[in-house]
Amino acid sequence: MHKKTVTRGVVAVALLAALSTGMTACTPTTSADPTPTPTDASPSSSPTSDQTPATTDFGTEPSAGDAPACDALLPDDLVRALVPDAEPVDAITELAHPAATWNATRLAGGTGCWASNGSSPLDDRAARTADEPAYEGVRVAVLPDAAAAFRTAGTDATAPAESATTVRCAVSDAARVYCNGGVLAGTAWVDVAVVRLQTAADATPEAMQPEYEALLEHARETVAASPAASVDGDDSDDWSFTDCTTDGVAAVADTTLRDSVTLTDTPPTIDEFAQSRVGGSTCRFVGPEYTTGAVYASVPDSGWVVEQRLAAGTVDRDGRIDLPGLGARDAAWRTCDELACTIDVVHDRTWTQYLLTTEAASDTAAAVERWAASSFGS
Repeated sequence: MHKKTVTRGVVAVALLAALSTGMTACTPTTSADPTPTPTDASPSSSPTSDQTPATTDFGTEPSAGDAPACDALLPDDLVRALVPDAEPVDAITELAHPAATWNATRLAGGTGCWASNGSSPLDDRAARTADEPAYEGVRVAVLPDAAAAFRTAGTDATAPAESATTVRCAVSDAARVYCNGGVLAGTAWVDVAVVRLQTAADATPEAMQPEYEALLEHARETVAASPAASVDGDDSDDWSFTDCTTDGVAAVADTTLRDSVTLTDTPPTIDEFAQSRVGGSTCRFVGPEYTTGAVYASVPDSGWVVEQRLAAGTVDRDGRIDLPGLGARDAAWRTCDELACTIDVVHDRTWTQYLLTTEAASDTAAAVERWAASSFGS
């Protein structure tokens, strides 16, 4: 059943599409059992003389789908015409704070490509000082065999201007320009999202709209010439938002957080369809200014991403912790910096993550572990 919720308007939909890729704000209902005490960042098991530690089962990275390569979808000249400082980035493995569901389009046979200033959308803050990070970037997502999904995304909005497929640039109250929209390339849905700070004379919706449409058309033509444009399968239009509750995170946060889609009529984006295809879940908890306070995300068959993030150093290898409910070949790591603490859990090859910002909880390291232990161990 499609879960629909009262209109946030054009800019808010653009914000969801730009920051999303499955970043709603929630986590499944948590256990009523007492919350376990956080452990020190230490290995989850200690080898004995007659026991060899089991190796974590990360699973295997899937082969590439039929979508074109990212450098073909995001040429430098078109990207920098929109966001001058943007550079190609593997957002899932290189950014400090990704969401696991950003990988859903790839797992569904498509791709997700990014160019950014090095900040993560999850690090962005509506109220910020000049020296605080602010995300600027371009993202292209391709979902094959999605003509029915594309049509549903257009009709499941309360007005055409609110559809995730409507091509538009708009300005927000937080001094940002958001450009979003989607097109069909054969049977593939091509979505392009842009975020730029209004720090230059050409950083306006009017100035960016032609450049945005040029990039969108380039991406459409590139996909149309690829095998991804002719994938023919079930062409499902099923989608849903994750059922989220604030119970678990509310027990550890110092501020009041709410599910980002509560009391809204948010239409589905390409990420909702991709996430539903692969069985992923995502929740984003926001504060009074709609700033991210916490994120829960889980995607099956994505443990290999954590392995790559460990190798890249974006997950703290020394931050391994014990969590209740993990099997012999599962593992969890806690990674903290000045903006947030994240716990990445690999269980049955699924990647589940808990992110809590320093704005939401002062003792972030202990709080995020209590949240993960109470939620994951239930």
